[in-house]
Amino acid sequence: MSVATASPRPVRYRSLFPAWEGPRPVSWYFIEQLLEARATSDFPTNAAGEDEDVNVYLADRLAAWATGDGRGGIMPGRDPLLRLADPAAPASLTAWTAARQADHRLLGLGLFDRGDLVRRRVCGWRMTMAETRRRDREVAVRGYQFAADRLAGRAGDRPGTVAVWRKLARNLDGYVHVLQTLARRRLGLGARLEDADLAWLLRDPGTGAD
Repeated sequence: MSVATASPRPVRYRSLFPAWEGPRPVSWYFIEQLLEARATSDFPTNAAGEDEDVNVYLADRLAAWATGDGRGGIMPGRDPLLRLADPAAPASLTAWTAARQADHRLLGLGLFDRGDLVRRRVCGWRMTMAETRRRDREVAVRGYQFAADRLAGRAGDRPGTVAVWRKLARNLDGYVHVLQTLARRRLGLGARLEDADLAWLLRDPGTGAD
């Protein structure tokens, strides 16, 4: 007896203001917020060459992070790419795995100021926070470079994705800054609430009392 399982429905969001089009895919929310963040950051779209494709890629990664397991498949440690250097391993598999490690570091550094959300320590062993950030940045840059080099020119090559990975490796600091702008000015990550706001959130919704 076989059991058919329904595929998961795409996650959608509804705007705070009435919208005639109804709920939209959550990726629409992130692309809107990302474009606003880029316009107000020191690294606006196309500042270092055409990179609208990077915006689409980042919005997709942000949506996947928000609706899935942001830590799944992440390799902690000083240099996870050493585990992907086996020349006998399928090129496409190692490329996407390396990009997954890089995506994690990029989003972690941009949104949370911490590149590796899997390791237990905030800082690396016998390292300062600045040294740890630099190491996570290097893992991201080399991850994108490795992924692009591994996939380019091979069967199953996706030139558009390879081009995005190369742009992310080349201008990683700029994209980290964009995500920091997104986190602080658009998403409110890291914001502190006033005592009155906390009291309002903790009130009893049935009675209106705290």
